[in-house]
Amino acid sequence: MVLAYNVAVILWGAYVRAAGAGNGCGDHWPLCDGQFLPAHPQIKMLIEFLHRASSGVDAVLVFGLLAGALWLYPKRHVVRRGAAAAVFFIVTEALLGAALVLFQWVGQNTSPARIAADATHLANTLCLLAALALTAAWASGVAAPRRAPGWKLNFALLAVLVTGICGAVAALADTLFPAQSLSLALRQDFSGSTALLERLRVIHPAVAIAAGLYLLWLTFDGLPRPRLRLTRGLAYALAAAVVLQWAGGALDVILLAPIPMQMLHLATADLLWILLLLFTAATLAET
Repeated sequence: MVLAYNVAVILWGAYVRAAGAGNGCGDHWPLCDGQFLPAHPQIKMLIEFLHRASSGVDAVLVFGLLAGALWLYPKRHVVRRGAAAAVFFIVTEALLGAALVLFQWVGQNTSPARIAADATHLANTLCLLAALALTAAWASGVAAPRRAPGWKLNFALLAVLVTGICGAVAALADTLFPAQSLSLALRQDFSGSTALLERLRVIHPAVAIAAGLYLLWLTFDGLPRPRLRLTRGLAYALAAAVVLQWAGGALDVILLAPIPMQMLHLATADLLWILLLLFTAATLAET
């Protein structure tokens, strides 16, 4: 439940960015426009306020997860470790969100600092999802890892993480520099006279294709054939998620990144990341 709720909060956060509502509460944090409950919120303020409120509920749920893990599992159990990692990343998630507001890296800000902050925020979000997904897997009966992941699985995790970071930069570029046509967008991406964000946008599709090809190789040929039905099922699901993500990315580009398509693309990216983590956990549990 906590994992699913986090995905919903992430998607609403993407909507906040895509709608240009990151500065909806002004430069106040954690209060919105200096108020605990805004008296007469405008639409952007309401969008941002709902995101902050849902994030606050998220923090309560994650701390509750840790309390439950400490109550139900013995010392040094992997569920405890996973829940503790989730608490760490929910705290850093809040601090990064606060920095975006307090340093005004929101709205129409196109500075390199904003690009770095958004990329770091996305990386932290994926780490939070990783902690929650692994905690859920171990609490559901998946055995603790019997060995280190090895370079193949580590590279897969790193490749998807880098793809996500590049995707955050591309999404920010789509928000701040919306293209009027596909041909114009391509010219902007490869022009030396456009903004840095526009030139960085083209990196994401290339990285996504390379990372997807690596994941397909890994699941079908790069690792020994899984013995357990669960691991095999997760491998097939991961491969399907790669193809689905490619299709969503292509549609996002062709349709010039409308907000619903951006959110759908992010949802499938989160699904792919979670499946990769579960596949990794299942693989390490049976070897």
